[in-house]
Amino acid sequence: MNMFILRKTVHRTFFLALFMSNALFLNAQKVTSRPVCTAITAQKTGINKIQLTWNIPENFTAASIAIFRSTSQIEQKSTVSAEKPIAEVPAHTTSYTDTLKHFGDYYYALIARDKEGNLFNMLFPTVNATVKPVSLIPPDDYLETEPENEAQYIPGFLRELPLPYLDLISDLDIQPAKLSQKAKDEGKKLAGKYAVKKPKLLSPYIFEEDMIASPQGDDFFLFESLKTYFIKKDYKGSVKDLRNFLSITREPFVTTRAVFYLAQSQYYCKNYRKALELFLFVEDELPELSKKWIDSTLDFYKIKA
Repeated sequence: MNMFILRKTVHRTFFLALFMSNALFLNAQKVTSRPVCTAITAQKTGINKIQLTWNIPENFTAASIAIFRSTSQIEQKSTVSAEKPIAEVPAHTTSYTDTLKHFGDYYYALIARDKEGNLFNMLFPTVNATVKPVSLIPPDDYLETEPENEAQYIPGFLRELPLPYLDLISDLDIQPAKLSQKAKDEGKKLAGKYAVKKPKLLSPYIFEEDMIASPQGDDFFLFESLKTYFIKKDYKGSVKDLRNFLSITREPFVTTRAVFYLAQSQYYCKNYRKALELFLFVEDELPELSKKWIDSTLDFYKIKA
């Protein structure tokens, strides 16, 4: 009788332990299968590009991943609910490159969406939401000085564009052909018929919005900067002041105008590569005006021999 009770107790204990282990296993599966992206990182990869990368846990059940961007840290679920995602990518995606139109600080969050279209609105700092901003600033902040006509390259940025490509290395062994004296004489006659015209500097351009002082806001501070430096043709001072102005997030059209003034200031300082980058940056917003200044900048832009 005692042996039977003991055996029954052992069996009951065994099945209870087995049940508890199964329950823990199922619960662990539920936790790991929550559709939450992990290990989010954001880093700048160009003048106006930020790349996001993240990990996807096992048993990821989401249908897609919604990507949110903000100029302040995304901490509340209500912030995500009130804004539209900047992009939505398939659930198997682990990276995304965001192309920005304006300078400033940017934060990101990744929210999974289920097959019914609902967002799994859970925010975890450093897991699926960034806590440090990625700052986009004018390219001048990377190089303090640039000698005229000296090529300098910034890691992560494109080389000077649109410059021609000369394959000089493969042609090193080719000996130049010798010209006859007759060919030289004919060349001199032909060259004498054509005069080389030196490019002329463009006159400073001022937007109508900046011809009259605005009583307040970003327009007022931009007007003060122009009045103090740009109008007085203190272009070095204008470069420094406009860079400080653009280090803070401004209204979109004010930012566009400020970048264009910064590009002009670099143009008059003979920093043609920097001017070209900035004119290209606002080309979409100011296509006709930018084309005129881009063409003039390329006329002055020389490749160091």
